[in-house]
Amino acid sequence: MGCIYKISEGMADFTDTESRLANYILDHKDEATLSSAQQLGERAGVSASAVTRFAHRLGYSGFTALKLDLARDHAEEVSNFDDMIKETDSTLDVIRKAEALSTRLQNQAYRLLDVESLQHAVDVLLHCRTIYLFGISGSGIVCMDLMEKLSRIDRRVIYHQDFHDQLAATAHISSRDAALAISYGGKTHEVNTAMQYAKERGASTIAVTQFRKSPLTRYADTLLYIPTTERELRLGAIASRNASLIVTDMLYMCMVKNDVARTNESLVKTRELIERL
Repeated sequence: MGCIYKISEGMADFTDTESRLANYILDHKDEATLSSAQQLGERAGVSASAVTRFAHRLGYSGFTALKLDLARDHAEEVSNFDDMIKETDSTLDVIRKAEALSTRLQNQAYRLLDVESLQHAVDVLLHCRTIYLFGISGSGIVCMDLMEKLSRIDRRVIYHQDFHDQLAATAHISSRDAALAISYGGKTHEVNTAMQYAKERGASTIAVTQFRKSPLTRYADTLLYIPTTERELRLGAIASRNASLIVTDMLYMCMVKNDVARTNESLVKTRELIERL
């Protein structure tokens, strides 16, 4: 996960001190990579210890680790599908704009992936008894896609588009199971209710959501972040859906590579049965 993305995505939840430091780093990237914690603190108007605490808040072992990641980072302009569309655009204009924006958002989604968190989530999904998926609307599409993929490789997955049915099935979740929630804002009541219950029952909980605190993050043992790129009022869950699909595809591919021979055998069985039709 890139340092600049971490800072930008977490901005809404920073304290005043953290926001002051975050803005200074974003405005003086090159200078920050060459400064000590003491020097950066003096220039940003905070203490050296605040700089160290900020590095820890972003998940780094210390300020030196933050600087190394920052030095490798490159900020990219983040646009929005809602801002992209103009009434004067031709169809070709829309195609070209969508292609450019999708490429940027895809790159950003990959940069936000934390390898350790992803690997932990994969391990949980590989060793649990049953995977319960929670998501509605655009996130529900992502859940359906993942369920179909996992079902074809002989993984027990439970997902219902009707969330009342999903909750009824979730009543039987246990500590041997895993719950995976997909929610861009992390505020969907139905999803959070299911995740809270799963956590109470001792199940391992994983959330795919934006990089900021939300009700959902309280119930997730493992967090996999997607970029914050959409407003509350939006044309549609385009960027968030695409970013969520990237994360779930990575979960699927990492699970598959754990036992490629078994995966191929399962895929052959499903294909042969479908061909009977």
